[in-house]
Amino acid sequence: MDRRIVLAGLAAAITAPALAQTSGAPSTRQPGAAAGSTGGASGASRMGGQQMTQADMQHMQQTMQLGLVALEISRIAQQKAQNADLKRFATFEVQEQTTLSEVLHSMMEPAATSATGAASGTSAPAMQMDVQSREMIQRLQNTQPGEAFDRQYLQGQMEGHSALLQVQTQYLQSNPQNREHVNVAKMARGVITEHIALLEEIQTKMK
Repeated sequence: MDRRIVLAGLAAAITAPALAQTSGAPSTRQPGAAAGSTGGASGASRMGGQQMTQADMQHMQQTMQLGLVALEISRIAQQKAQNADLKRFATFEVQEQTTLSEVLHSMMEPAATSATGAASGTSAPAMQMDVQSREMIQRLQNTQPGEAFDRQYLQGQMEGHSALLQVQTQYLQSNPQNREHVNVAKMARGVITEHIALLEEIQTKMK
């Protein structure tokens, strides 16, 4: 699959409904603000006119937490990976995780505002890595370029993608009602599945 198509699809999944919501509105209108003076709060908690649920928020947070780890170790691999296929994969991963994070942040921020009752414009909570993820990043930073590094990075990505796929699958099986959120989850699931196949192919070549 062409990565440019994947990235464009992820962006379109979120921007299309947003554009539909603001069609015909003044260009200075703030995100989540409704026409008139009473609709801003409810508009801030919706995506494409649909209420963001706790399951939606949990899915986004888990996806972003796992994606952050994949992004950080791929940035390291861009500099240190010796295997050409792994280095190329790391570049793809940085691009795609960055785009997915931007998409999910744009969905999460108005929903977080609604959930907390905070003022409009409050940012979504920062993602935190668990101890195991921080330790893996530290190990990769301390490992010299070479076969050992490549195998550690490959293993980390395979485990991370397996966890990401599980998050998408569980969410999609929960009968979610937010159409735009479902579209993003389906797109992410397709990309993750493709990446797992690529990683398995690289692993086979490295044996």
